[in-house]
Amino acid sequence: MKKSILLPVVALGLLISTQTMNAQETTAEVAATETVAQTDMVVVAVDDLPDAIKAAVAKDHAEMTIAEAHAAKDGSKYKLILTKEGSEDTTVLCDAEGNWITE
Repeated sequence: MKKSILLPVVALGLLISTQTMNAQETTAEVAATETVAQTDMVVVAVDDLPDAIKAAVAKDHAEMTIAEAHAAKDGSKYKLILTKEGSEDTTVLCDAEGNWITE
């Protein structure tokens, strides 16, 4: 009787430990991908952003201000952190001409 109870308990333990290891591997892969994506961007002063980007933010996000800006090293893509008092920050992507990019 003890052996018939022990086998399902051991099998369940193996199943749970395998699932935990797979979850940890997936989390590590996502973190590595995010790190690579972030290193392709450099911090840019808000005043140094192209006028087209500033105009696009003023037009489409008039109630928000640019808190932080990052640019791709080749200047083709910009990541902007927009802020508004009393709400969460919003992250948007655009090109140098002020066109919004959705990914």
